[in-house]
Amino acid sequence: MLKRMRLVGHWLLIATLFVSLGGHLSLLQTFAWGNMLVDFSRTTSLKEATSKTFDGDHPCSLCKVVKETRKQDDKKSLLKAESKMEVALPSQVSLKDPAGVSVTIVVPGYFGIPSEVPIGVPLQPPRFV
Repeated sequence: MLKRMRLVGHWLLIATLFVSLGGHLSLLQTFAWGNMLVDFSRTTSLKEATSKTFDGDHPCSLCKVVKETRKQDDKKSLLKAESKMEVALPSQVSLKDPAGVSVTIVVPGYFGIPSEVPIGVPLQPPRFV
């Protein structure tokens, strides 16, 4: 039972990554190209059908939907990047014991007072030099 749940979890993770990376749109685009190739090859030669399929001048309705969806996804990612707020932290944070509460921090190789253990936070690199 545990192996089956783990296997289901792995497949859900793979499916989530597939969709989040736009794999579903690539799959739809491949399907659309296949249909276009079959449709164009009914009336013209295979060489002409291939050129019509991949030249971009003769898109089908599914190709238009995929293109519009990709444009919307690009706009969403730009909006997310603009609305992301960056928070700068100081380079070093010291922990103090709250009043009336005993806090013990175990740091290997440190034999000082636990309440004065500095925790280093890496600085962000400068944006402009």
